Formats: sequence, C-alpha cells, structure tokens
Amino acid sequence: MYKPTKRVMMLGVTSAAAFFALCAGLDVAAGQVYDSSNVGIANRVEEYIVEGNDADPVSTLTNGIVKASDAFTPGNKEEAVTEEVAETEEVVNKASLTDAKVYPQFQDRAVVTADSKVNIRTDASTDAEVIGVLERGGVCLVKEIGDEWTKIASGTCEGYIANMYLAYGDDAGEWSDANGVARTATVNTATLKVREGKDENSDCVTLIPEGEQYYVYSVGDEWTEVCVDDDIRGFVKSEYVDVKYENPRAVSVEEQAEADRLAKEKADQEWLAYLAEQEALAQQQAAEQPAETQVADATVESQQLADQAPEQQAVEQPAAEQPAAEQPAAEQPAQQEVATEATTQAPTTQQVTAAPAGSTGVDLVNYAMQFIGNPYVWGGTSLTNGADCSGFVLSIYAQFGYSLPHSAAAQSGYGVEVSMSDLQPGDLLFYSNGGGIGHVAIYAGGGMVVHASNKRDGIKTSSYNYRTPVKAVRILGQ
Repeated sequence: MYKPTKRVMMLGVTSAAAFFALCAGLDVAAGQVYDSSNVGIANRVEEYIVEGNDADPVSTLTNGIVKASDAFTPGNKEEAVTEEVAETEEVVNKASLTDAKVYPQFQDRAVVTADSKVNIRTDASTDAEVIGVLERGGVCLVKEIGDEWTKIASGTCEGYIANMYLAYGDDAGEWSDANGVARTATVNTATLKVREGKDENSDCVTLIPEGEQYYVYSVGDEWTEVCVDDDIRGFVKSEYVDVKYENPRAVSVEEQAEADRLAKEKADQEWLAYLAEQEALAQQQAAEQPAETQVADATVESQQLADQAPEQQAVEQPAAEQPAAEQPAAEQPAQQEVATEATTQAPTTQQVTAAPAGSTGVDLVNYAMQFIGNPYVWGGTSLTNGADCSGFVLSIYAQFGYSLPHSAAAQSGYGVEVSMSDLQPGDLLFYSNGGGIGHVAIYAGGGMVVHASNKRDGIKTSSYNYRTPVKAVRILGQ
C-alpha cells in the first residue's frame, strides 16, 4: 500500500478518535438535538489540533493511541503528494521497452520486423563492418538500446542493429503472432489427451506423452491447437503444454560462407550423380539396341568424324577430354550456372544409397534413415521428392521385394500382428485418428520410429508413442 494512502487512513482514525474523545468529555446527553454550535465537529477538532497550545494534542485527545507525527499536518500534506508523484515516476522509469508480461519468452529480447534479413554491424553506424545477418522474425537478446541503434546478441554474433528494424518485449511477441512465426508445444504432463474440439466432453482422438513436441496452430487461454501428424489436428489444454516460438538466430559471415560452400559442394555432387545416371541410362539403351542398329550407328558416326576438318578435330577433341577441374578459372562461373539450371531439371538429385542385399529389419531401417529431412507430400511415393506416410512405407519395403498398397489402413492388414512389447526394427506401427487407422510408421528400435509426418516436418524420427499406437505388424520374414 502506498504511504499517502496509509496516512489518509491515519488521519481518519485520528479525527474519529478525537471526535469520540470530545463527545465523552462534553458528556452529551442521549437524545440531545444538534444545533449550529456542534455541527462540523471534525473541523473544530482539526482547529484544536492545529491552533491549540498542547505539545501533542493528538496524543492527548486519543489517550496516547495516536501521535501527531502519524497524522497529516499543514506542513506535510504537500510533501506526501510530492512523494506519491515521485513514486509514480519511479515506477514509470523502471518500465522498459523489453518488458514482456504477456509473452515472457520475449523478456529483454527483440525480433526483426524488416521485410528481409538485416545486417549486424560491429558499431552503431552504417559504415561499420557487417559481421552477420538476422532474418525477418529472427530473435536477439537486447543488451543496450540507443537513440537509433540497439546492441544485440544472437547466435554467435554480438553487434548493432538499427532500432527501426526491431520490435521489443511484448511487441515482439505480438508481431510474432501476427506474422506466423512457427511455434511448438512441449507436453509437460505424463499423458495428455488430444480432443476434436475445445471441450473436455469432446472426443479424444489420441494420447500424447510428456516431453514430445508438436507444431502449434493456435494458442488460447484454455486450449491450444496442435498438429500431431498430417491426419490429426486437435486441441489440448493450454496448461499442460509449454509453447515456444521458433524464431531464427543470427548467422555470422563465417557461418554463411561455410553454408554456401557446403551447398555448392552438394549441388556439384548431385550434378555429377545426375550425369552418371544419364550416362548409365544411355549405355543401357545402347545395349538393348539390335546389333544391326549398333553397326549402322557406328558407321554413321565414323563417317561424320571423317568428314570433319583435321584442324576442327584438333580443337574440339582436347576440349571434350579436358577435366572440369583443369579448366581455366574464367570458365568456372558459366559452367556452374549451367549446372544449376540442369540440376533443377533433373528428376532426382539426391544421392541415395542402394538398399542392402540383406533383408533384416536393421537393414531396412538403415536404408530408411537416409531420407530423414525429405519432404512430406500427400499422395506421394518418392523417397527424395516427397511421400506421405504410407507412400514412404510402400517405397521402403519395395526396395526389399515387398509390394504394399498405398494406404495405412490397408497396410495394417499385411504381415503378422505383434504386441507392443515385442517390437523389432522394421515392424510397422499404426495409429488411429479417432475414426480408424490414419497413420503408419516404421519401428527403428530403441523406442523410436521413422515416418513421413506432416508438411512442416517431412520425414523424421519420433518416439514410438509420440501418439498412441493401436496396432503393430511384422512383414519382414513372413
């Protein structure tokens, strides 16, 4: 309670006490009618206190219960008001741009609100060296806010970003909400029900365990909407999940250079793999041609070479045989541009390890693991360019000689059903969406599964009970 408020209460007590004391001293008879002589007794008490000769009239009137120092006097009323204003100003001064009452995750933090990434500089000047970048929606720790620049720390970078590109504290949280920054919900209770609607009487579509993370669609005071897999989108009680924003962190100049180098190296490998694939395809087509056609083609090719001018052969042949690594540096950018264009046209660019000759569950799981991170595509069966849950299983098992339908529910009817306590790598786990089987995953061992989950996460691993499994079957060896 503020001090002025306490003092007002004390004044009231003093006035009341003085009033009753005077009444007792005057020995007013019951039923006496008040007249103008005793109206306004409180004012007279105050006059007695202020103008009387008693050293402590308040103490005298209250028999020592209250002292004058506890009450207002003409000399300290103004002082008390001034003190209240000072306390209010102190509270205001303590408020900060980075305060986050509604979005505590953004306490003392800021996010980038620019249309694209912004530079992080060594000093508060556009002339200062750039040491890194922070993407739109990226988060940073605020160390100091100046008139035009803010000193920040994010990732491995510590430097300055112009204030005009930042939102702070609760404003950063509001901006993240309004601009679709991804959020995840981590379950903080042993087992949590996912319901169809925002109602405890709504049907439970699955159970999710403590510690698992799920993509968040919306957050309310009572209910949070989450995505479990592409076939399940439901509601959980907000109090049983910890929601976190997935704002990007800064990338330093050195980290960006390394990422660019790795990306170029991967693109080169994919291009070479594509060329090798095309060459192998051409050789296969040539081998399948009738012998007469091959002889005719060889004759035509020989005639074409013979018709070429000797000097033309001398120019063209070395260029064709020269290794790419030995070509002049000036020619490299043009070749890279061509390679990039051809890579986008190639049907398959990921370098894939062939399925092993064995047919154990471990072999199957090891083969499946190399596709983690590839996209989820509803109705797809491509392990590199996109598959849904049953399409992923279908394509993996096809590499080991098994033909399965493109449906999780249909796949659950194959093989031999096994108990959850007897799972082995390669077994299939099936999950209900509340109305039947809606998802399938491959058991990878160690309590984990590998599966094509949803558009956001693609092919990934999860704990086997990240949602409630309803059936397990074994196909390998059956």
